[in-house]
Amino acid sequence: MASAADVSYSDVFIGSWKDSQETSSKAPTSPSLREMALSSSLSWPCSCSSLVSISGESPPSSGTNSVCPDMSIRNNGSPGQTLWNLTRIAWAWRHAKGVGREKKCWWRVSAVPILVPLLFLLLLTATGVLSSDIMETSQVDVLLRGDECGIWEVPNAETVKASDNTFMIENAKYIGSITEFGRIYARACYNTTSQSNSPMCEAFTREAISYSSQLNASCPFDPETCIYRTGNLQMDTGNIDTNTALGINTRKDNVHFRKVTTCAPLQADLWTTRENTTGPMGEGEYRILWNWGTIPWYNDTDYVAKADSESNNRLSKGFTGYSMVTQRYYRLDERLPFPSSSSFIPRQEFNTTDGDIYFLFLAAQSVNFAKPIDDPWFSAHRPSPGPRNRTYYFSDHLLSPLGCVEQFQYCNPHKDACTPLAGIVPATAAAKFDLDLSPMQSAIVDLLINAVYANNAIILQPVNMLADDTSNDGVQMPLPNNQWVIELQDMHNRVLTQIQRAIVDYARGPSSPAAKQFLVVPDNNYRNLCSMIRARTSGRFASINTYGLALTIGLGTLVILANVFLESLVRCFQRRRKAQHTGVDTWVEDGLLQVHKRTLVLGEDEDWQNTDGAVPVTRYWDSSGRERGMEERGKEDGVECMEEHKRVSIRVEDVDAVRRADTESTLAVEEEQGSAKHADEVARGT
Repeated sequence: MASAADVSYSDVFIGSWKDSQETSSKAPTSPSLREMALSSSLSWPCSCSSLVSISGESPPSSGTNSVCPDMSIRNNGSPGQTLWNLTRIAWAWRHAKGVGREKKCWWRVSAVPILVPLLFLLLLTATGVLSSDIMETSQVDVLLRGDECGIWEVPNAETVKASDNTFMIENAKYIGSITEFGRIYARACYNTTSQSNSPMCEAFTREAISYSSQLNASCPFDPETCIYRTGNLQMDTGNIDTNTALGINTRKDNVHFRKVTTCAPLQADLWTTRENTTGPMGEGEYRILWNWGTIPWYNDTDYVAKADSESNNRLSKGFTGYSMVTQRYYRLDERLPFPSSSSFIPRQEFNTTDGDIYFLFLAAQSVNFAKPIDDPWFSAHRPSPGPRNRTYYFSDHLLSPLGCVEQFQYCNPHKDACTPLAGIVPATAAAKFDLDLSPMQSAIVDLLINAVYANNAIILQPVNMLADDTSNDGVQMPLPNNQWVIELQDMHNRVLTQIQRAIVDYARGPSSPAAKQFLVVPDNNYRNLCSMIRARTSGRFASINTYGLALTIGLGTLVILANVFLESLVRCFQRRRKAQHTGVDTWVEDGLLQVHKRTLVLGEDEDWQNTDGAVPVTRYWDSSGRERGMEERGKEDGVECMEEHKRVSIRVEDVDAVRRADTESTLAVEEEQGSAKHADEVARGT
């Protein structure tokens, strides 16, 4: 799972599910909505103009119903209003009769224009849904199927000792893979000032688990062991909600999980033994032993680390990088049958009782520092001449020790109860036996200890120092005085990433087929937990907010119904109160199609019907027409069509002809009268 692409289609549940997160971390996509509104306002008038232009190029029709759609398209401001008017026109003329070959033209003239605003409205609706929070395709939380889920079985002592068996090999491969993933992911996605756009950071339901860092912590051991009595580093995650932060999709069975890590640079010369040795060329060398505890299973060794000087020819060896010696000590609890994973037993001064103990011995004796380093962990002040009259500096100690104590706490938010801070095993035992957990909560606690204890999600991370990024040509460039803090924060980030990864991998299972045989699902609560893990991906899945979609459709339907029936409801209300309908009648008379009615000429024996409605009609849908200009009189072919009609109707051209004939006759009579009058005047004058 080095990226979100590793979530395969077979891992993801396709269907309806409820996201139990209390709040969403995503902001509304307001810019996209504004762009959509602007695009629709500009493109719809263009579409209307094109439609009217195309319809105007077709042979002219004399029907009122053929003119009404053009009027509606021309004078409406939105595709929704245009669609509504065209639908009302088509419905109002559904019983009108045509004549001759135009009987079958009703749907072509009336209903076909409806498709244009309808398709446009559907397109805008789809665009609105895709550009809003109703549908998301970027940073989508998905629910994993959990078909191959399980946790690694707990090995017995014999299995652990025989490190060459299949279990240990597969487990080591798996831990190595999530450790490397943690290094890459943590450096890309943690400690960023803003949300990262890298696909790498779209793997978990929360990109990073936040925590606080304080540099005023007391020494976690006996004060004489630390370089600083105060001023040490403490990293505290606070309460991590397993639902919102770790993606375990249950609110009623969620658990709060806390991790506190306190680290301090230690006195390198404390409780050490120096042994003189001889080098390969007979030169005098020495060895340092750190007597800070015992290793009972290694011949009762009374030291936890050792290092040889090997100072001769140091510069000729070049820059070989950093190495590290680590030790761990876990406190156990007899209530939980976990085998010990401790590597040593600390001496009394380090033996704290309320946490797990870790030693990190940094070996930097093979590193050439370009400048003196004042950082307590990387401290280097021993000068040594180098080539080209340069002076390099060596580490002040063969090993520079640093100690950490990790503490854990569980809380049951539904009972308002928490365990005391303790090591991972004692804290887990206290949670399972003292917090009155539900069966599902108990399974979640087991999943967390598996992520930390079984998968080694601890501060002891493989050596991959951030200081390596500032080396050049075999020489370590200058480091800040708080480099030890930077390195520990990086390790802490990697630990949190591994916990996130282990939760997701519980539902997905390890990628190695050979490792699947070592997975166990103890009971039905674990089985139910398998299908309750969320992950995150982008681009390959879409998440639809059903609540938002239902709300949008519901409110939209309510507005549409109010628009449709408001006039009728007002009339009904006034009728019940026996009030005058003046306001409603004025509203109807000023309607677009009522005003348009006044510009039309009716045929013989024809009259308007439904005059009190939004769409006035006639009995014959082709029996009226709009008066046209005189220059188009010769282009009309209505005379031939008139002969085919079973019922004669007056067309616009005939009305124009009658009017012109009357005008010409009137002019002729006036001309004759004027001529006669002129003749009489001439005769009288004579």
